[in-house]
Amino acid sequence: MNKLNHFFISYNGNKRRECETIYEEIRDLLDGDTIDTIIEPYCGTSAISYFISHNYPNKFKYILNDNNEHLMKMYEIFKDQEQLDIFIQQLNEATTSLDKEKYAVLIRQETDPHLAWFIKHKIYCIRQGLFPLNYKQKSFDKLRDTPIISFLRSEDITTSVRDGIDVVEQYKDDERVLIILDPPYLELNNDFYKNSNTNVYEYYSNNLISNMKSKTLLILNNMWIIRLLFKDHIKSQYNKMYQPNKRKVEHLIIKNF
Repeated sequence: MNKLNHFFISYNGNKRRECETIYEEIRDLLDGDTIDTIIEPYCGTSAISYFISHNYPNKFKYILNDNNEHLMKMYEIFKDQEQLDIFIQQLNEATTSLDKEKYAVLIRQETDPHLAWFIKHKIYCIRQGLFPLNYKQKSFDKLRDTPIISFLRSEDITTSVRDGIDVVEQYKDDERVLIILDPPYLELNNDFYKNSNTNVYEYYSNNLISNMKSKTLLILNNMWIIRLLFKDHIKSQYNKMYQPNKRKVEHLIIKNF
């Protein structure tokens, strides 16, 4: 699988460039028959599940969760061709003769907040609110070719909009699941998701992964408190560079198997 974006928007934390590295840490597990379900409580773009599906088509069930209701609405839309066709038509109509003033109205409109969210993230990506003055009308018809569509429509997938920790709590003692955790990073001051009542790191300080029956893998930035919290389960690390600011970090791969 190439490293081009498989998703329908650019998205902070997309793991598409790291999948091969992460895959090597779970390859033996995936090759066997001890698990039947892949769970991503903080799925984002579901890059790892998408990569697994590419290598093991129709072998696993997938549970994809994120507490971003707009993001998960997109999963629902892109899974269904009729819904996607309607959505593309709405996008094309909404962005006709788009300028800075119309954009400002679009992203704040409340009649269709999912449409507004998508326009904001699709056109402006990570640099939200920075309007390209040379913007020209573009057709959204190419969204039909988004690679993740084949994954969403061919695999056994359940999606949900819940707190990620609630999902972990539900499945942490199921021996047949692999829980892949890519939670908000502690040092970036985003360890709380919107409407979340549970601190991810507080949870794992009180619920050790060594006591969980599920296979659990975490991907976290390398920092002293993370090394202290998971010192017995750090298996490897790799370098990552964020686009477009070229910030370099190290990620730790942590697992209980």
